[in-house]
Amino acid sequence: MAKKKVVKPEEEEEEDLDDLEDDFLDDEETVDEYPKVSEKKEQEGAPSVTEEEDLELISEEEFELEEEARFPDYKYLKLKLSKKEGEDDYELIIEGQSHGFCNILVKHLLNTEGVNSAAYKVTGIVPAQIFIRLEDSKKYKIKDILFKAIEALREEVLETQKVFKKLT
Repeated sequence: MAKKKVVKPEEEEEEDLDDLEDDFLDDEETVDEYPKVSEKKEQEGAPSVTEEEDLELISEEEFELEEEARFPDYKYLKLKLSKKEGEDDYELIIEGQSHGFCNILVKHLLNTEGVNSAAYKVTGIVPAQIFIRLEDSKKYKIKDILFKAIEALREEVLETQKVFKKLT
């Protein structure tokens, strides 16, 4: 047979809460024993800083850190270039890049002289793959074509930065 659960009267539960409140008040008294930060600075002889100045200093420091994070000098890409079955076919594997970068790089590759076709494939399993077919591998070198495409991409990025600087 199942046992019935014993229910406490509500009055006893309220008394337990009162005991907790008393304990909490005792804890607040111990907090007052710790010195305040501003008092400690004054004791060390450091100039006192008001709360407004402190907030200004923090915001300036955070702003500088944000600026550094937003505009890193240069990011090196992990690339792996391999020759495929055809004489003029190549595969470029780029680690850590998404559709955005691959799409614009393929666009610039297609506009580069000597490239017959270019496409990319991005999945979550393997790094991004860019497939490039040259018009004639004897006449055009893959490294030269990649250099020209990247330089065109770099020029476009610099032009875009100039436009945004004028807007702000």
